[in-house]
Amino acid sequence: MAREELVPLSRLESELGISRVDLLLLLRRLGLETLRRGMRTFLSEQDASTLISSVGSHAREAVVAELVPDAAAISQLPVPSEPAWFKADLYADLRLYRERLEILEQLMRTGIEIDSRELADLFQLKRLPAVEHQGQEAYFDRLGMRFWRRSRPGQRLSWRVCVAPDAEP
Repeated sequence: MAREELVPLSRLESELGISRVDLLLLLRRLGLETLRRGMRTFLSEQDASTLISSVGSHAREAVVAELVPDAAAISQLPVPSEPAWFKADLYADLRLYRERLEILEQLMRTGIEIDSRELADLFQLKRLPAVEHQGQEAYFDRLGMRFWRRSRPGQRLSWRVCVAPDAEP
C-alpha cells in the first residue's frame, strides 16, 4: 500500500507567494482539509494540486484577509480615533485609577484587610512606602487614606484602610 505524499503548508506559501492566513482562507473556501503532524501542518498532494490549479485559474482574484473597521462602531468610541492614540491611553489610565480608588474605598468601608503584595499591586509599586510609627502601631498615608499594619501571630502581615486624620472632607 503506497504511502500518501504530504506537502507542508510552508512550502505552498513560498511557492504561491501568499501568506499563511490567505492560504488557510483559500483552503477553507475550497473545502480542503489539512493534516497536523506534531507542530507542522500538511496538505495531501492531491489537495495541494487542486489548490495550485485554483490559485492559477483565479490569479486576478485577491484573497482578502484584512480587518476593515466599521465606521459606525468607530464613531461610538468614548475617545475620538485620531493618529494621537495617547488620548485613548490616558482614558484607560484614568479609568484604571478610578477602579483602584473604588477598591480602596470599599476596603475602607467594609474593614476588610488586604495583603501587602496585593496592596503594592493596587498602587503599582514594587514595594510599599516606608512606615511611620505611633506607639506599637505602624502606618503610612497615601491618597488621603491611612494604611495601618496588622500583624497577628501565625498569619501574614495585612493592612487596614482608614481615613487619614489630616485628609480634607
